[in-house]
Amino acid sequence: MHELLLYGQVPAARHDQVLRILSGLAAMQPRRILQRCILYKPQREPEEPGLNIRRGGTQNVAVKQAKQTAAPSLYYTKLIQKLSDNDFGKENGLPKSTTQPLSANVADGEEPKWSMRWEDIPDTGDRGVSIRFTNTTDLVTGNPHEQMIAAGPNRFVTEYFVEGHRFVLGNVIIFLHRILHEPGVRSVEETPKSILPSFANLQLLDLSGAYVLEAKVRVQDFKEASILESGVNELKDFQKQMRGCVELALPDRLSLDTRVKYRPPHAAAASAQNRPR
Repeated sequence: MHELLLYGQVPAARHDQVLRILSGLAAMQPRRILQRCILYKPQREPEEPGLNIRRGGTQNVAVKQAKQTAAPSLYYTKLIQKLSDNDFGKENGLPKSTTQPLSANVADGEEPKWSMRWEDIPDTGDRGVSIRFTNTTDLVTGNPHEQMIAAGPNRFVTEYFVEGHRFVLGNVIIFLHRILHEPGVRSVEETPKSILPSFANLQLLDLSGAYVLEAKVRVQDFKEASILESGVNELKDFQKQMRGCVELALPDRLSLDTRVKYRPPHAAAASAQNRPR
């Protein structure tokens, strides 16, 4: 699945106004969205390109003559949990129930609440919108954290929450949201929390309270030029409709980079040796 994206920023003071405008434009009531995002990093590091040549040995003579290819990049992956207000703790911050392991089990006919999402770095093509490949897999059984650990293998990094409202206008999915996190410095933990904090105790990541307006069109058949062009045009039409209200723009692709930054061990050692004492 490919996603076509444009982003804008909405100050907190204009949130209610923009929400009403989007409701009228999409001819629907806003759908409130609460999500928990749990970020994971691959435990292994990619082998640095050309490392086998520097190791020496008779076999490497032939390797030098072969065409070198860059090692594949590693990417952060995240679990997404759909939440409701009842999933959070009490107002005083105390848990409302005893600790239970994370579970993705769903009964027949129920909508999955857990999914695993992978996102590629956006395309460099200049079509006026950001384009990236994504893969989302619903989880319907087992412990989602244990599945993520075994799949990589991966390591738990951090978790945060997303709160906002969603609209649908034609094929454009509109998401007006902001990110929240649990305050305070947490000790080094290897697993996400099984009991969520109170929603009232969460803090804004952006202290200004500004919201992010994400406009997205999903394209299944990316190779079909007519389908891609239709999605791009529909997204740009929405961009024009929002002019004077919210300026939607193409984001810097590197700001959406999900690759794990790899620093070769020998480079880290050289940096430590050259550091002034």
